[in-house]
Amino acid sequence: MKKKILAVIVARKNSKGLKNKSLVKINSKPCVFWSFKAAQQSKLIDLTILSTDSKKVIKIGKNMKILAPFIRPAKLSKDNSNVIDVVWHAIKWLKKNKMFDYEYVMLLQASSPLRTYKHIDDSIKYYFKNSYNDKETLVSVNKAPAKVFWLLRKTKKYVNFVFKQKSNFKRQNNPIFFIPNGAIFFSKIKNLKKNFYSKRILFYEMSEKSSVDIDSIEDVKKINNHNE
Repeated sequence: MKKKILAVIVARKNSKGLKNKSLVKINSKPCVFWSFKAAQQSKLIDLTILSTDSKKVIKIGKNMKILAPFIRPAKLSKDNSNVIDVVWHAIKWLKKNKMFDYEYVMLLQASSPLRTYKHIDDSIKYYFKNSYNDKETLVSVNKAPAKVFWLLRKTKKYVNFVFKQKSNFKRQNNPIFFIPNGAIFFSKIKNLKKNFYSKRILFYEMSEKSSVDIDSIEDVKKINNHNE
């Protein structure tokens, strides 16, 4: 039986760090365009809804046939707003308007322009292949730098290793660490609580290149210069 999957694309106007980063040009298109395109091309997402406080982003979404039925409330568009509240606001809108018929939700942040429909569909397939029960969530990750094992924590006067060290400091002996890349978050809707980081988190690994999360003008230049 096919699972009913909702995608929520989030794009905040007054983003911290790089203002209006959803509209910054990536490969000659607004950054948010690539999330719209990825969601549209997905063969497993049943409906995509946009949550933003930007009229310009809404216009782009509507031109691409993305459901953009509201302007996100100001109280959900602050620096400290919880993205889970944003997701639930979209879900409640669909329920109120009798358009809700979904079991799972995928959060797609507009700041991940190199995440493609293949990543979306592969991560969904990975979830259903590897999940033990529907209380598990999934987040996309990429490998952390190898030297992260050597992180030092500052005390009052000295620094100490964050992780317990062995006597052998060869890099190849270090454990592998991962960091969330912000591209994909997935959960069964009825089990979505405070965030997507549940007690049992499945991880979908993406390459470092496809994991770029736009947060500064340097990130933009890195992508555009690479593709020239």
